[in-house]
Amino acid sequence: MVNAMSGAPEGGDDEVRSAVPVPDLTSIDDALRGDASALKACVKQVRPADLGRDLSRRPSAEARAILDAIDDRRGAAMLRAAHPVVAAQLLAHIDPARTCRLLAFLPTDHEVAILGAMLPDERARIEHAHTPDEKAAIDRLLAYPESAVGRIMTPKIWRCERSAGDSPTRTTARTAGDAMDLLRMNADDIEVAVNCYVCDGKKLVGVAPLRVLATTDRDTPLEKVMTPDPIAIREDTTRGDAADIINTHDFLSLPVIDKHGDLVGAVRVDDLLGAALEAAGTGILNQGAVSGKLAGRAPYFLTPLFRTVRSRLTWLILLFVAETATGTVLRYFEDELAKVVALSFFVPLLIGTGGNAGSQTVSTIIRALALGEVRVRDVVRVIRREVSAGILLGVLLGVIAFFRALLWGVDYDLALCVATTILVVCTWANAVGAAIPLAAQRFGIDPTVISAPLITTLVDASGLFIYFSVAHLMIAQLH
Repeated sequence: MVNAMSGAPEGGDDEVRSAVPVPDLTSIDDALRGDASALKACVKQVRPADLGRDLSRRPSAEARAILDAIDDRRGAAMLRAAHPVVAAQLLAHIDPARTCRLLAFLPTDHEVAILGAMLPDERARIEHAHTPDEKAAIDRLLAYPESAVGRIMTPKIWRCERSAGDSPTRTTARTAGDAMDLLRMNADDIEVAVNCYVCDGKKLVGVAPLRVLATTDRDTPLEKVMTPDPIAIREDTTRGDAADIINTHDFLSLPVIDKHGDLVGAVRVDDLLGAALEAAGTGILNQGAVSGKLAGRAPYFLTPLFRTVRSRLTWLILLFVAETATGTVLRYFEDELAKVVALSFFVPLLIGTGGNAGSQTVSTIIRALALGEVRVRDVVRVIRREVSAGILLGVLLGVIAFFRALLWGVDYDLALCVATTILVVCTWANAVGAAIPLAAQRFGIDPTVISAPLITTLVDASGLFIYFSVAHLMIAQLH
């Protein structure tokens, strides 16, 4: 486990491991070298989710053999656990009729994710086997932007009319028992059953949790147990905003309405969790100066080499050019280095410390922005706080650096220069590290894309300039 503030490992466990135990699939490897009957018997002994997570590292021929050997229900569970790109590549090479059977066992959001990862002609071949209504529903979901909740919602929800009758003047109130009966009759077609959405026509007017309906007297009118005017989100709402609402109010699902206010579906907390994990992976790539949206579209082994190079090249070129500022600073202070050669001993220490301090600050601010703990308008408060932290860290590290420099046998004034530089560099790095993510957010740039690479480059060049400037003031030989 890693300490979120310091980046240091906790508990002495340095091993990089998956939270999900990695299964031993040696039996599958052996069965793939045998006949089809042996493979069919073997896949029945392995959890479908374990097979699905393992597909991305297997050659396509092996993956197709496993899919051929598994029945439709377990095959759908395997595809649900696989990356959508992997599932899309598999389904593109099998019979469209079986593809439709497999997709029928999947939740709508997983089906849409797989179809969205296919090429248009591959998707068209499969959609011929869909009914017109199914095709229209899928096309509607695929039309949403990838960041919108409309892409991951399901239209297969538990909805119940508030009242029933032949005319507005002769109506009968629906009861809790009516809602439960409706759930039982349509159980196979309802994907979100944690809440019953109460409607007047197409308009959402209330929500009643399953737990409440199941424990309430059957004859109790829905209006008495439902929450009126529930919180609902538009279909174009971003996944991040929807996750904030669910987290704040402790919901299990959220109703989704269109621009006219009509109920069109619901999004579940587990769907948003999957989206959040995907976004976190993209953010990690971005902070490593890799284009996360580009590199994260497919699993590692299925990402073409050209795309891998493309996702890294742009930032590497920009950082390469920016890092030339470090060489410029060194050339500018060439005479000082020639006079006091010992100055060069501490260059890696100083720029490394500044870069580490700035990176810690950047990570902290990006996390606070993501959780809503910090807003762009808090920039002055944030910088003031981080400058204070930088001063305290700089004093502590400066004391350590002072005595460490003396142990290397350098003069007292050079040791004091190193200690002072660390104080200034830590303060400066913290201030810049706090400002960059907030500035990026203000101008509509993803902070994870720009912050970490930029802070390292800026602190390298500016840290050297600070170091030699302090040396000019404090070392007698340079006066």
